[in-house]
Amino acid sequence: GEDMIIEKSSPLGFEETIEMLIENGKSLGWKLPKKWRKNFQKNLLKVTKVDIGRSLVVEMCEPRAAVKLLVHDQYKKFLSMMPCSVAVYEKSDGKVYLSMMNIKMMGQMYKGQKEIDDLVASLAPQMEQMLTMQ
Repeated sequence: GEDMIIEKSSPLGFEETIEMLIENGKSLGWKLPKKWRKNFQKNLLKVTKVDIGRSLVVEMCEPRAAVKLLVHDQYKKFLSMMPCSVAVYEKSDGKVYLSMMNIKMMGQMYKGQKEIDDLVASLAPQMEQMLTMQ
């Protein structure tokens, strides 16, 4: 069945994958401020002395879709899932991977709520494109 998290391998190197992800996001009209990049490898190494390998989380937001949801009281709880996070990391096989929340799965949990259905319909294909590395 479908997973809560979509994971894809990237044919590109670590830095190139991050660059392409950011380019993809910007071309789709998402906002990706530089300060929204989190170096988990560096941060965890500092605190725990354990090296988890190259890993970066890029946070991004599609502002128009966000406000359509967040103007409603019953959807303010979704703030905890915003901005949207995409992780880029290397595994022990030496390959680079990307992962992000499966918004379609989330949509199924709230099926029939128009605002959520609309959000999923507009963002799911964009999120798919976001992870496409070529």
